[in-house]
Amino acid sequence: MYLGLARFASFAALSAVALTVSSAAQAQVNLSLLKTVSLTSTFTTGNAAFIGSNPSALAWNGTSAWLGGYNQSGAVGTTAIVQISNVLTGTTTFGTAFGQINTTPNSRGLTSLAIQGSSLYASLDTGAGNANSVRAFDAATGTSLWAIGNAAGGNDSTRRGDGVAIDPGFNGGGTNQGVSYLSIGSGRRHLLNSTTGAYLNGQNAGAIVTTSAGTSNWRDLAFNPVTGDLYARESNRIASAIRTADNNFGGSSAFLGNLTVNAAVDNNNIAFVNALNGGNFLIVNDRVSAANGQSFSSVVKAFDLSGNQLSLTLGGFAPLLGNAAYDFAFDSASQTLAVSDFANRELYVFAVNPQQVPGGAAPEPASGVLGLIGFLTLGLYRRRRKTAGK
Repeated sequence: MYLGLARFASFAALSAVALTVSSAAQAQVNLSLLKTVSLTSTFTTGNAAFIGSNPSALAWNGTSAWLGGYNQSGAVGTTAIVQISNVLTGTTTFGTAFGQINTTPNSRGLTSLAIQGSSLYASLDTGAGNANSVRAFDAATGTSLWAIGNAAGGNDSTRRGDGVAIDPGFNGGGTNQGVSYLSIGSGRRHLLNSTTGAYLNGQNAGAIVTTSAGTSNWRDLAFNPVTGDLYARESNRIASAIRTADNNFGGSSAFLGNLTVNAAVDNNNIAFVNALNGGNFLIVNDRVSAANGQSFSSVVKAFDLSGNQLSLTLGGFAPLLGNAAYDFAFDSASQTLAVSDFANRELYVFAVNPQQVPGGAAPEPASGVLGLIGFLTLGLYRRRRKTAGK
């Protein structure tokens, strides 16, 4: 009996170790740099790829990246979008810029990009309602498909575009799948038909996503592709809205991560990462200040869906100091994360949790410990059977 208790105690101790290792694995995100691409040509006036002063919006499909520009010239200027092809393989090439807005005010520009199939969606904030606040393009050619302010689109020029994302619908289905956007001053998630740009629930009937603070200073948004839950940046905070129906989110949006509030700073962005190993998490830039001299490692943060901050390991990656403005785009198929660097005008592509990718030689730490426990448990069981048979 006492020997059995001792063995049980040993087993319990090993189980505790396994749970500790498993929790540690889930609490850490590993990013391994695959490629850095200089974006200098896209900010050179007269270059065919010119998109403005700095990169402020990003989309990524594992092969190509699309960048949207920001005007920081000190005067009214041009912003646009450009495709970068063969980012990870072959010769990386820049396309011809498209979607030019030649009347972009200073300190304004593209706020977000989203890619779905052959279509690219863009949000624009000029500081006021605009017919081009949300637009759709052919991702390969740059041909305009619709704009929210024209008859083929939502015929709405009253709102600003402060983040655009693909809405997967309630639990990944239902009647509310399309292109969602947020707008400063509006406490609703607005939804557009991805093909036509027309409102799916009416111009003023999108699901309410007002925050618990009653504020709506939106900057960006992302969705859980499985549940349809919404995660957004609001005054630098992370707002979480849990989906309860096609066009409904339960209660006021809660804040995650306990980030410092600052409604005056823009370029606060977010991406939802559904990692094959390590689970789902959110990656954001904690941009409390627009001052230069901020490090990537202190600004870029990862959180689980409950708002617990995760340890972010970058290996030897240490870019130049910047102004904390980064945008993020995750490609689930390739398990890669693209990040645009506003101040340094660069694009980074990372592998997410590369040492845990299926097919790798090394198993996850937790699975190794659990396997050891299984082996020891089987040995104890067999010895118990043998002793009992004497």
